[in-house]
Amino acid sequence: MKSIPIIHAAVALTLVFGLSIGGAGLRAQVPGVSKNGDLGAYSPEATDAAKARLKETIVAVFAGGRYGFIKGQRVPLDPKDWWTEAVVIKDKVMVPKRFALSAFGIKGLPWFGFRILEKKGMVSISDLASRKGKKVFRDERGLVIVTDKPMTLTDSELIDSIVTLFDTPEKFADPAVAWRNIPSLRAWGNWKEHVRFTAEQLALYDGPEMDWSLISKKDYDNDGFVTRPLGAAVPPAGVHPRVLFGPDDIPAVVQRVQSSSLGRAYWSEVVASLNRTWLDPNSSDGALFRRLCAGAPLELDAEGRHLQGQMLGIPPVPVGQVTRGLSTIALYSLLAGDSEVGRKAAIATYNLCRLLVPRVDACNRRPCVFNAHWCVIDPCIGGANLGLCYDFAAWWMTDDEKSLVRGVIAKAIAGRCGYGQDGSLRARDTSRVAQDLSLFLADVAIEGEEGFDREVYDRSVETVKAFLQWGISPAGTLYESDTNGGMDTLMLSMIAMARRGENAFGHPHLRRLLRSQIQCASPSGHLTPPRGSYASGALGIQTVGVLKTLYPNDAGADFLLAHLYRAADGRKPQPNLSHAFLYAAGWRRVARIDLDLPLDFSDPSAGVFASRSDNTATAVWVSMQARPDLYVGAARAPHDAGSFYLEADGVLWAGEQGSAQAGATPGRQSIVFIDDVGQDDGTGLAPPRVHYLGAEVSEAGAIASADVRYAYDYVWAAPIADWNEKRATDHRWEIETDPFVVQILKGTQRYRITYEAEPLSNPWVPTLRAEFNPVQFAFRSVGLIRGNHPYVVVVDDVRKDDRAHRYEWRMMGAHNTQRVPGLDEEVLVLAEGSADAQRGTPMLLISEVGPSTCKLDNSDGRTRVATSAVEARFRLLLIPFRWGAEIPTIVADEEAGTVTLKWRDQTDTLEFTGGRDSRTRISVLRDGKEILKSK
Repeated sequence: MKSIPIIHAAVALTLVFGLSIGGAGLRAQVPGVSKNGDLGAYSPEATDAAKARLKETIVAVFAGGRYGFIKGQRVPLDPKDWWTEAVVIKDKVMVPKRFALSAFGIKGLPWFGFRILEKKGMVSISDLASRKGKKVFRDERGLVIVTDKPMTLTDSELIDSIVTLFDTPEKFADPAVAWRNIPSLRAWGNWKEHVRFTAEQLALYDGPEMDWSLISKKDYDNDGFVTRPLGAAVPPAGVHPRVLFGPDDIPAVVQRVQSSSLGRAYWSEVVASLNRTWLDPNSSDGALFRRLCAGAPLELDAEGRHLQGQMLGIPPVPVGQVTRGLSTIALYSLLAGDSEVGRKAAIATYNLCRLLVPRVDACNRRPCVFNAHWCVIDPCIGGANLGLCYDFAAWWMTDDEKSLVRGVIAKAIAGRCGYGQDGSLRARDTSRVAQDLSLFLADVAIEGEEGFDREVYDRSVETVKAFLQWGISPAGTLYESDTNGGMDTLMLSMIAMARRGENAFGHPHLRRLLRSQIQCASPSGHLTPPRGSYASGALGIQTVGVLKTLYPNDAGADFLLAHLYRAADGRKPQPNLSHAFLYAAGWRRVARIDLDLPLDFSDPSAGVFASRSDNTATAVWVSMQARPDLYVGAARAPHDAGSFYLEADGVLWAGEQGSAQAGATPGRQSIVFIDDVGQDDGTGLAPPRVHYLGAEVSEAGAIASADVRYAYDYVWAAPIADWNEKRATDHRWEIETDPFVVQILKGTQRYRITYEAEPLSNPWVPTLRAEFNPVQFAFRSVGLIRGNHPYVVVVDDVRKDDRAHRYEWRMMGAHNTQRVPGLDEEVLVLAEGSADAQRGTPMLLISEVGPSTCKLDNSDGRTRVATSAVEARFRLLLIPFRWGAEIPTIVADEEAGTVTLKWRDQTDTLEFTGGRDSRTRISVLRDGKEILKSK
């Protein structure tokens, strides 16, 4: 056993247990089926009969399939490129020439007599069969079976079963088979039975699928990248550790941890926590660890997801928590050189996997329609951690122990794909896509050995690149907030890739990620507005640590680590498996002004706007989101088109109301409500995309505008378990025809796009919309004006129809109303904390200067500005100040459409001009000279 430097005498780790596996599906979902449900062509018996029938054949192929059967054996059409599919040309199924020759045991195509269709290296399998005097069975869907004797197939279920043999983890050979054979799908009903559409609308989604191209490596930016943290060359197959670093790299890893103050701090937490939990036999974790080391009897619950210790004091524990704990113990042991604890971790991992063998086998015996997705088996084996658990613990395992653990991993990953991998390349953009790259880490842990799945590896590498391209905008904005650790898993996957010659850390979108985070974060660092989910949108410290480790001169990483993640409020990011040891990078103190970042940020691809008055932590900052990048219904995206956030003097004046889990509750966002109805009804339906119109920027400030009409006009279908449920029947659904949406989803009907439901079948549905709260127009503009007295302007133009309605402008934020003598009823002052403000207390003055008569109110955690009219023209000024400071004089000239703000040292005039599209344009003049104008 090699000696390893010991970092600390005592050992512990703050184990953060419980990895969220939930996530919104991208399509309507189906109810579960009973375990004994009639699966028709998907039943094990039908599958066995289909395989038996193909043993009597020479070759069988299916149009669109990546595999063929030669004498009953499944083989890839192109061993060098598993993406190759059989195609139809001139009504003939074409396969690669090499496969065709191998199937018939010949070295070249016959050149005389009957003509064989050949094009671009593909040949007609039926032409070649006829030329060789063989019998050909054809099915109109694209099935071709070649035999020596005539074959008659009249059993439709048998034909369906043969077709299902050509299914792949991400695609069905024929999706209609699932609809005919899965009882719950039949009960659920084809979406066409519940949706209005025309033939022209339906045809929009017909293939071919868009050919999405990945950014070329020549466009990568690796300037400043250091290879040293990637370690030495990957060791030979069977040698561990190998995924993130090799045996020879351990001293360097130890040195890296020791050289960082944060690394040493995390290591101290490791020491204290392990001694309190897994290494303390009197704790429940320690008792479980002792029993695993001893091979004592343990059981899984009926679902196979929780481990039961069969003794008092040990509650049922999710398997994922166990594998996470064991992997941390093993990693500690590697770095600390603790062979005694390391051997215990190895034995415990072996015994756990021995317990899991029957569960994995039972799962794999289920019909293949259930088993294409990693999320089916991940919770049952702790798959998010098992790969690294084996990689770290294998150091102390015997060959027999390695063989068993490796076998469990191989069975778990075989023929499966991660979240998003069963959709088009373009659709791999959500945080869950990155999270499910734990499948890749498990595969890499056994690379070069029996069970390693090259398809899983290649598909995952492709997914990483696709996520970098579409999960992160060209400006560096995440498509969806990192709510479940997906970015952490992405970073580990990218490290594993880079060690194997696929370095994607120079991807231009990733290189802008940290600066986008800084731009979108509030000046205090306490808030990064969420993207597409209900939680803080900030990156995890591990992600920033990895980028700092590999780009040590990245000042953006320094700023995030020093200012946002070690903010004045004392928040401390909790360590998890990897960054606690490996990537707890040190940083240097960097001021925002040193980053040479503009004060304004506008991302047209993501629909994100942020502007601040200066580079200090007390700056005035405003942010707006109006997402044009949505293309499919997702249940966890908030209805927040045009919603804004406002911070000044370190106080968050406008944000979201309620907890992170209250996302389905309407009324949490700072938007305009019409007769108490906003952009959703709280039933969990999804928001549609809207049109971000961009921002105008000058030295004096910035103003962004958005057309948010679609957010009121429609809702999109989110995962629907039953078309008879209320939220489905309450709406009249129709096909979404937006060109952006169609472009992404056309030609995807064969993909196995279902995530959280059983059976994992294919209720493919185009994006659906239903009329919700239609309006004639709805625009929002948000701007920040810099100067000696910076302030924010918010303009809303909304008209529902030709009748009068109650329009209510809402700003979310629980603040007290401060009484200020001399201010009229259309001015409201908010205070942070007690209503009895002291001199210097942060305040926010709210003044409505529009043409309508409005009533201002602040209660129940929100500020309201209401008017009853045919249309609303809200013009709100939000002016931060401190109690005791000068309050501007505000004079509105309704006839001229202007408002003047006057301080002793600053006079601004805002001109509001209507356009033919009914949107108000804003011009800002200072001392009579125009300094800023909106689009």
